Amino acid sequence: MHYSLICTGKGKQHYAPELSEPVPCDFLRLEVNVATICGSDYMVLQGTHPYKKYPAILGHELVGKVVQNSENSRFQCGELVTALSYGSCGRCDYCQKRLTNHCIEKITYNTAGSSGAFSRHMDVHESSLVAVPENAAAHDFVLAEPLSIVLHALQKVSVQASDNVLVIGAGAMGLLSAIVCREVHDVSNVTLLETHPSRGAFAKSLGFLNAAQFGDIPQNSVDLIIVAGGSALDFDQALSRLNIGGTLVLISYFDTPSQLEMNTIVRKEIRLAGSFLRFCTKSRCG
Repeated sequence: MHYSLICTGKGKQHYAPELSEPVPCDFLRLEVNVATICGSDYMVLQGTHPYKKYPAILGHELVGKVVQNSENSRFQCGELVTALSYGSCGRCDYCQKRLTNHCIEKITYNTAGSSGAFSRHMDVHESSLVAVPENAAAHDFVLAEPLSIVLHALQKVSVQASDNVLVIGAGAMGLLSAIVCREVHDVSNVTLLETHPSRGAFAKSLGFLNAAQFGDIPQNSVDLIIVAGGSALDFDQALSRLNIGGTLVLISYFDTPSQLEMNTIVRKEIRLAGSFLRFCTKSRCG
């Protein structure tokens, strides 16, 4: 017998026998090889996620093997795949504009009425799936979904090698943001703002500068701020660190209301960019 980790309310989770139901149309059944924890899983558990509901099988960052497909599926049984955190209809106005992340009929995982990765098997909409290269190790691709979110966010802004970049939050999303800035955009000056000592130490071990508080960062010294964590973030402190013409891009969700000093944004000509998931077609994710 296999079990699923189910969250039934704030702070409430338990293992329950995995249900065996018919695979819905346009879905494939995966045998989960490896799954990891996303910050949104914690938000579901804490009751602060903006739209996911109970009861929910937690988990959506995974690599799995196709064990049941449809006759016309692009994926073969036995094929190793990873998945986006949602499925899209392909028909609505947003999907037709390649904005599948805003699909009107979007299928969301690890929420009420849907499947999740903290189970032996997971039913995933075919539009969510991306093949893992043959002979690849599953663990090497389990962070493909959060990496795609980071790449989507950084495509929205101009990242220059000469930029002074500040990443807020040294969780998976923050570390991936810092790595992409350094390895893809050749940015040499990347600082992670992280209050948790062990996370800060790990960021430092990867060769990044680490700051424990905004006071460690001079005002008007940063060209790009990437907000990848920090539920109690002081936005005014963040804005004061930006240079004239600087950019602030938001990736993470927030569980508390936030206020911005609008006059600072106007006076310093700051650019704000929000980034939600990422879009995907059969040929390309962005």
